[in-house]
This record gives sequence, C-alpha cells and structure tokens, in this order.
Amino acid sequence: MINPANFHDETGLLRGLSAGDQTAFKALYDKYHHALYRKTYQILHSSPETEDIVQEAFITLWEKRREIDIARPLGPWLFTITFNRAINLLKKELREKRKVAEAILQPIIDNDFLTAEKQWELLETAISQLSPQKRRVFELCKMEGRTYEETSQLMGISRYTVKEYLGEVMYTLREYIRKHTTLLLFLLMKIL
Repeated sequence: MINPANFHDETGLLRGLSAGDQTAFKALYDKYHHALYRKTYQILHSSPETEDIVQEAFITLWEKRREIDIARPLGPWLFTITFNRAINLLKKELREKRKVAEAILQPIIDNDFLTAEKQWELLETAISQLSPQKRRVFELCKMEGRTYEETSQLMGISRYTVKEYLGEVMYTLREYIRKHTTLLLFLLMKIL
C-alpha cells in the first residue's frame, strides 16, 4: 500500500494511481472533475452527455494508470481525452441528424411533386399570375438576360420602374414557391 503522506503533490498522486491506489485516484478525480465538467459542458451544452464524457475520461485514466507519465501534469492529458470524446460525440450526433434529414428528404426529392418538371410548372403558374407588365419585365430581365436599360427601352418605361417591377416580381415568385413548396412538404410529411 502506498503511504498517503506521498500524496502531497500531483506526482505523488500519479505514483499512487500507477500502483493502483484508489485514494490517489479519488484525489485526482476531486482535483480535476469540476474543471473537466465545466470545459466539456461548454462544448456539449448537455449535462447528461457531459457527465458521461467526464466519467469515461476517468475510467480511461484508471485503465491506463500504469501508462501515464508521472513526470508530466495530468490536466492536459485529461482535457485532451474529454475534448476528443466531446468532439466525437458531436460528430456522431451530426452524422445521425444528417442521416435522419436525408431519410426524410429523400422520398420528397424522389417524389414526383418535386421533380424538375413539377418545379418548373410551379414557377410557370406563379409567373402566369403576374400582371402583363411585370411578367414582361421578368421575361426580358431574367429569362432573356436583358439589362434594366434594354428592358426600359423595349417596354417604354423608366429604368427605375423596371427595377421596381423586377423586385416586386422576385418577391412574389419567392413567396408563391415557398408557400406552395412548404404546403407540399407538409402534406408529404403527413403522408410519410
């Protein structure tokens, strides 16, 4: 058994830990637990996950107690272990969220409602609801690639009016498509 008097510094605690002394382990746990928890929580923002990561770090410390370099401070080693595990957990959660999103979106993407042809039909329907002047501005500027100046000359209206009409048209089209796409997505989500 290690003499508790040798635990006056971290090197002594690490010697005790290396020899399997649970008192030394408990002292190291008490010394680092709060700081590890605080730093890990800043990454994860979840108490249960943070506690799990910190506990796993101390389990790893116990399992690798004979491999720890007692000449080096333990803090950086523990912080590296917890940081890496926290980042790995975040990556795993991100991969799972991405898989769920792909699983939800794939049927929608594959669905006939949202094929390129249907999207084009949706855009054509939105365009057909525009006033004749605004529709012509959209066709000239966006479909034919003409400048505001060219469009104003062709239509006999000011460049400013072209710009205003085009701004209104783009807003109207975006809102129409967003509204109808959201409705389709909502209906598809209910069906799935």
